[in-house]
Amino acid sequence: MTKMLSLRLNRIIAALPRCETLADVGFDHGLVGIAALQKGVAQQVIFTDISLPSLQKAKQNCPQQLQSRASFVCGNGLGNVQCDCAVIAGMGGLEIVHILDGCALPDKLVLQPMRNSVQVRQRLIRDYEITLDEKFFDGKFYDLITAQAKRGGSVLTPDELTFGRTNLLRPSEDFVTFLRKELSLCDKILQDCNDQAVLQRRRETARVLNMIQEEKL
Repeated sequence: MTKMLSLRLNRIIAALPRCETLADVGFDHGLVGIAALQKGVAQQVIFTDISLPSLQKAKQNCPQQLQSRASFVCGNGLGNVQCDCAVIAGMGGLEIVHILDGCALPDKLVLQPMRNSVQVRQRLIRDYEITLDEKFFDGKFYDLITAQAKRGGSVLTPDELTFGRTNLLRPSEDFVTFLRKELSLCDKILQDCNDQAVLQRRRETARVLNMIQEEKL
């Protein structure tokens, strides 16, 4: 692949599990799915997008020697696509939830919601065990979540739903920086108004940050 990949894309690619068929959902340039083919992570990749021009862009990006292992499907979400792993990245969390509610769920998921990560976690634990849930910085903060199907679903604590299990178990410098920025943002808002939701968010964030700092002592 000749295109330079961002840190965000490289983090998503690194999180992909080995699989037979990967669905690259709504990722219009197709670079993640193409990398999965090049690295041998997936034996075949189904690129699916609601936009035909986006699919054409992905096909143009896909090297000719890989196209026998690639297929391009114009449709909304996963639909009837059969795969054992799906990567859904670069879209809102509520849209990701909508996609998961309207398809035959694959065994494995790699998700990168742009917002509403809490709602994504709430949806996942109905059918999945979250195996990775970490925050990283690449010009802005992103959440990266991977999950494995689990009969009966799983359970997260309130803090894990809000902040992500991996962030709490193995807090990175990016996550600590995120918490500090959240505190600063909450303080700025609270200078102008007494918003109870923001006040509660500040209390939760401060408690988690203090917990992390105490464990490092």
